[in-house]
Amino acid sequence: MAPAAPRPLEPMAETVTERRMRRLNAFPQPYRKYIAGLTSCAPAVEDLADSYPALLFALATGYGNVRRRQAAFEAVVGGESLKLAAGLLELPIWLRRLPAQAFAQPLPLLPSDEEFAVAAANRVPAHPRDAAIWFDRLIVSHRLAGREFSLWCLREPRMLPPHTSDEDMQWLLAWAWASLNPDFEGHRLLRGAWTPAIGWKRARDEVAIWRKRIDLVGALAGEMRDPWLRNAHIAGLEIVALRTVDDFVGESVAMENCLDQYAAHLAYGRVRIFSVRRDGRSIADVEVTLKPDDAGTPCISQVRGPRNRRAPPAVWQAVHAWLAAQTFQAIDVSSTSAQATREAFRRFWEPYVGAAESAGLPPHVLSRVLGRDARRAKPNTLMPPDVERLLDQDVRIGARTTGQERAVFAHPVHHVRRARAGG
Repeated sequence: MAPAAPRPLEPMAETVTERRMRRLNAFPQPYRKYIAGLTSCAPAVEDLADSYPALLFALATGYGNVRRRQAAFEAVVGGESLKLAAGLLELPIWLRRLPAQAFAQPLPLLPSDEEFAVAAANRVPAHPRDAAIWFDRLIVSHRLAGREFSLWCLREPRMLPPHTSDEDMQWLLAWAWASLNPDFEGHRLLRGAWTPAIGWKRARDEVAIWRKRIDLVGALAGEMRDPWLRNAHIAGLEIVALRTVDDFVGESVAMENCLDQYAAHLAYGRVRIFSVRRDGRSIADVEVTLKPDDAGTPCISQVRGPRNRRAPPAVWQAVHAWLAAQTFQAIDVSSTSAQATREAFRRFWEPYVGAAESAGLPPHVLSRVLGRDARRAKPNTLMPPDVERLLDQDVRIGARTTGQERAVFAHPVHHVRRARAGG
């Protein structure tokens, strides 16, 4: 007879301690001690770690007011339905689908209407790591740009890496915020603003154009540059130097060309752009560069009409006559200074940085995405190097818990302990 096949090893039963540690370690580390204190009060509360992690997290981190937290806590301990307990706390029921790993920051007030709930429930990723990224992005987008934008994000299946990186998401948020805030300087640099009807691909294209226009802010920073050549009226045409960000953006729109993406050329300092106009309307653009064999002499590099078409002969004749009439002198070919660029970007981004930090984006995220020049300067503050290093570390959003939150968290625990003691 053949020997009997070995019997498979039966999995060992999970002990109470192991189950408790497994449940506790599923939550982000900064909140584990608060959750541990709350779950030690009653088995029904501890079981929320598996059945409704969001409700347990909300009770442990001070979600809602004291009265509602107390009512929800008593409902859980009393064996009431979890839907009833969540309703007492006014916690959206769709959060039940999120795993414990998703709660890396205190829960804000999120929409609970049916449209939002259905969209959210259908988009929760299956993997805990993806769910954490997805939920972080949802929270920040709702705080920063409101319900309609967060709902728009929910309906897009490509919100997670690798389709959308952290950098792509942060620029998408900045673009949406600029679209909704017309007083922001970056609003006028939008080619197309965000609307609930815009498609995902179109949104990505608009963000890319917007970023290149923002680069003009740094490229043209500092004192206004010498245009090399004087403006003139020749043969019924006006030739005018483009010198400001608004000049380049406006000319790009009028001529349907890529002058709004000329930041790298302009920052280098060896090119000047002029607009050729008839009766105030742009009909051609002239690029003036330096001669390859004579770095001190400007020359015409190209003359282009609308949509980069060839300019008519009359425009070429007028442009060459304009160049021939110039009095040449020493020209400025210096590039944009780094200091001027830093100051320009800091002023430009200051309103958005304040709004983004209030929405939950820490400074290290903003500096990594928008550049360190975007960080707000803290006046009259001398920060030790070790503190600066800690602030620049890649910590999770919302990792700090205030003393007030700890006091609120302790309220339901104290109530149950006192009841058990007969008080």
